[in-house]
Amino acid sequence: MFDFLRGEVARKGLGEVVVDVNGVGYLLSISAKCEERLPSRGSVTLFVQVQTNDAGTRLFGFLDEQERLLFRQLLGVRGVGPAVALTLLSQETPDALAGRIRAGDVKGLTRIKGIGTKTAERLVVELKNVVAEGLAVTLPASQEESLLKALQSLGLDSGEALARTRAVLAAHPADAPLELLLRAALKSRSAGR
Repeated sequence: MFDFLRGEVARKGLGEVVVDVNGVGYLLSISAKCEERLPSRGSVTLFVQVQTNDAGTRLFGFLDEQERLLFRQLLGVRGVGPAVALTLLSQETPDALAGRIRAGDVKGLTRIKGIGTKTAERLVVELKNVVAEGLAVTLPASQEESLLKALQSLGLDSGEALARTRAVLAAHPADAPLELLLRAALKSRSAGR
Protein backbone atom coordinates (compact mmCIF):
# COMPACT_ATOMS: atom_id res chain seq x y z
CA MET A 1 0.00 0.00 0.00
CA PHE A 2 2.51 2.65 1.18
CA ASP A 3 6.28 2.26 1.23
CA PHE A 4 7.25 5.81 2.19
CA LEU A 5 5.85 9.33 2.45
CA ARG A 6 7.82 12.43 1.47
CA GLY A 7 6.48 15.80 2.53
CA GLU A 8 6.60 18.59 5.09
CA VAL A 9 6.30 18.12 8.83
CA ALA A 10 3.07 19.89 9.78
CA ARG A 11 3.32 19.01 13.47
CA LYS A 12 4.84 16.43 15.75
CA GLY A 13 4.58 15.39 19.38
CA LEU A 14 3.28 12.77 21.78
CA GLY A 15 4.44 9.88 19.60
CA GLU A 16 2.85 11.18 16.41
CA VAL A 17 3.74 13.25 13.37
CA VAL A 18 1.58 14.75 10.66
CA VAL A 19 3.28 14.86 7.26
CA ASP A 20 1.75 17.16 4.66
CA VAL A 21 2.06 15.49 1.25
CA ASN A 22 0.71 17.85 -1.41
CA GLY A 23 -2.02 19.19 0.86
CA VAL A 24 -2.99 15.85 2.45
CA GLY A 25 -1.99 15.41 6.10
CA TYR A 26 -0.95 11.86 7.00
CA LEU A 27 -0.98 11.02 10.71
CA LEU A 28 1.73 8.52 11.62
CA SER A 29 2.56 6.97 14.97
CA ILE A 30 6.30 7.08 15.66
CA SER A 31 8.75 5.97 18.33
CA ALA A 32 10.21 8.47 20.79
CA LYS A 33 13.64 7.96 19.18
CA CYS A 34 12.19 8.82 15.76
CA GLU A 35 10.44 11.88 17.22
CA GLU A 36 13.73 13.13 18.69
CA ARG A 37 15.44 12.92 15.29
CA LEU A 38 12.61 14.49 13.27
CA PRO A 39 12.80 18.20 12.51
CA SER A 40 9.96 20.35 13.87
CA ARG A 41 9.42 21.78 10.40
CA GLY A 42 10.78 21.06 6.93
CA SER A 43 10.99 18.21 4.44
CA VAL A 44 11.06 14.64 5.65
CA THR A 45 10.87 11.13 4.24
CA LEU A 46 9.32 8.47 6.44
CA PHE A 47 9.12 4.77 5.71
CA VAL A 48 5.62 3.49 6.41
CA GLN A 49 4.07 0.40 7.94
CA VAL A 50 0.29 0.09 7.63
CA GLN A 51 -1.62 -1.82 10.32
CA THR A 52 -5.30 -2.64 9.96
CA ASN A 53 -7.46 -4.14 12.68
CA ASP A 54 -11.01 -3.91 14.01
CA ALA A 55 -10.35 -0.38 15.26
CA GLY A 56 -9.33 0.83 11.79
CA THR A 57 -6.19 1.56 9.82
CA ARG A 58 -3.13 3.09 11.42
CA LEU A 59 0.12 4.29 9.85
CA PHE A 60 3.50 3.95 11.56
CA GLY A 61 6.48 6.02 10.42
CA PHE A 62 10.21 5.35 10.56
CA LEU A 63 13.20 7.46 9.54
CA ASP A 64 15.12 4.44 8.29
CA GLU A 65 14.36 1.00 6.94
CA GLN A 66 16.33 -0.67 9.73
CA GLU A 67 13.86 0.57 12.35
CA ARG A 68 10.89 -0.45 10.16
CA LEU A 69 12.34 -3.93 9.61
CA LEU A 70 12.79 -4.46 13.34
CA PHE A 71 9.24 -3.15 13.98
CA ARG A 72 7.91 -5.75 11.52
CA GLN A 73 9.93 -8.49 13.17
CA LEU A 74 8.68 -7.47 16.62
CA LEU A 75 5.06 -7.67 15.39
CA GLY A 76 5.69 -11.29 14.45
CA VAL A 77 6.21 -12.21 18.10
CA ARG A 78 3.16 -13.63 19.85
CA GLY A 79 1.72 -11.05 22.24
CA VAL A 80 3.64 -8.08 20.76
CA GLY A 81 1.39 -5.53 19.11
CA PRO A 82 2.21 -2.12 17.64
CA ALA A 83 2.11 -0.36 21.03
CA VAL A 84 4.66 -2.75 22.58
CA ALA A 85 6.84 -2.63 19.45
CA LEU A 86 6.87 1.19 19.58
CA THR A 87 7.67 1.08 23.29
CA LEU A 88 10.69 -1.11 22.58
CA LEU A 89 11.88 1.14 19.76
CA SER A 90 11.28 4.24 21.90
CA GLN A 91 13.61 2.98 24.62
CA GLU A 92 16.38 1.41 22.51
CA THR A 93 17.99 2.06 19.14
CA PRO A 94 17.41 -0.75 16.63
CA ASP A 95 21.07 -1.78 16.97
CA ALA A 96 20.93 -1.95 20.77
CA LEU A 97 17.60 -3.77 20.81
CA ALA A 98 18.76 -6.30 18.20
CA GLY A 99 21.94 -6.79 20.22
CA ARG A 100 19.97 -7.55 23.39
CA ILE A 101 17.79 -10.04 21.53
CA ARG A 102 20.76 -11.77 19.86
CA ALA A 103 22.57 -11.97 23.21
CA GLY A 104 19.51 -13.44 24.94
CA ASP A 105 19.52 -10.53 27.42
CA VAL A 106 16.11 -11.15 29.01
CA LYS A 107 17.06 -9.14 32.09
CA GLY A 108 18.06 -6.12 29.98
CA LEU A 109 14.83 -6.33 27.98
CA THR A 110 12.73 -6.37 31.17
CA ARG A 111 14.31 -3.06 32.18
CA ILE A 112 12.32 -1.49 29.35
CA LYS A 113 9.13 -0.04 30.79
CA GLY A 114 6.14 -2.24 29.97
CA ILE A 115 8.16 -5.36 29.07
CA GLY A 116 7.68 -8.28 31.42
CA THR A 117 9.72 -11.44 31.73
CA LYS A 118 7.41 -13.55 29.54
CA THR A 119 7.43 -11.00 26.72
CA ALA A 120 11.21 -10.64 26.96
CA GLU A 121 11.65 -14.41 26.82
CA ARG A 122 9.37 -14.68 23.78
CA LEU A 123 11.33 -11.92 22.03
CA VAL A 124 14.57 -13.82 22.56
CA VAL A 125 13.18 -17.26 21.65
CA GLU A 126 11.27 -16.12 18.55
CA LEU A 127 13.67 -13.47 17.20
CA LYS A 128 17.19 -14.47 18.24
CA ASN A 129 18.03 -16.10 14.90
CA VAL A 130 15.72 -13.90 12.80
CA VAL A 131 17.25 -10.66 14.03
CA ALA A 132 20.77 -12.02 13.64
CA GLU A 133 20.08 -12.81 9.98
CA GLY A 134 17.63 -10.08 9.04
CA LEU A 135 18.97 -6.94 10.69
CA ALA A 136 22.10 -5.89 8.85
CA VAL A 137 24.13 -3.21 10.59
CA THR A 138 26.70 -1.45 8.43
CA LEU A 139 27.79 1.35 10.75
CA PRO A 140 27.20 2.44 14.31
CA ALA A 141 24.02 4.52 14.39
CA SER A 142 25.93 7.53 15.71
CA GLN A 143 28.17 7.70 12.62
CA GLU A 144 25.20 7.26 10.28
CA GLU A 145 23.29 9.94 12.18
CA SER A 146 26.34 12.24 12.10
CA LEU A 147 26.60 11.94 8.32
CA LEU A 148 22.87 12.51 7.91
CA LYS A 149 22.91 15.59 10.16
CA ALA A 150 26.01 16.98 8.43
CA LEU A 151 24.32 16.72 5.03
CA GLN A 152 21.14 18.33 6.36
CA SER A 153 23.15 21.18 7.89
CA LEU A 154 24.61 21.81 4.43
CA GLY A 155 21.14 22.39 3.01
CA LEU A 156 19.98 18.98 1.81
CA ASP A 157 16.41 18.09 2.68
CA SER A 158 15.82 15.00 4.83
CA GLY A 159 14.93 12.74 1.91
CA GLU A 160 17.93 13.69 -0.21
CA ALA A 161 20.30 13.52 2.77
CA LEU A 162 18.96 10.06 3.69
CA ALA A 163 19.33 8.79 0.10
CA ARG A 164 22.90 10.09 -0.15
CA THR A 165 23.78 8.69 3.28
CA ARG A 166 22.56 5.24 2.29
CA ALA A 167 24.37 5.33 -1.06
CA VAL A 168 27.66 6.42 0.51
CA LEU A 169 27.45 3.89 3.35
CA ALA A 170 26.76 1.08 0.87
CA ALA A 171 29.79 2.04 -1.23
CA HIS A 172 32.37 2.46 1.57
CA PRO A 173 33.85 0.23 4.29
CA ALA A 174 32.05 0.23 7.64
CA ASP A 175 35.07 1.76 9.39
CA ALA A 176 35.52 4.64 6.91
CA PRO A 177 36.17 8.02 8.57
CA LEU A 178 33.25 10.43 8.69
CA GLU A 179 35.21 13.07 6.71
CA LEU A 180 35.69 10.62 3.83
CA LEU A 181 31.99 9.72 3.84
CA LEU A 182 30.97 13.39 3.86
CA ARG A 183 33.32 14.22 0.95
CA ALA A 184 31.89 11.30 -1.04
CA ALA A 185 28.33 12.47 -0.36
CA LEU A 186 29.16 16.02 -1.40
CA LYS A 187 30.88 14.86 -4.60
CA SER A 188 27.81 12.87 -5.57
CA ARG A 189 25.73 16.00 -4.92
CA SER A 190 27.94 18.19 -7.08
CA ALA A 191 27.83 15.54 -9.82
CA GLY A 192 24.05 15.86 -9.78
CA ARG A 193 23.40 12.28 -8.72
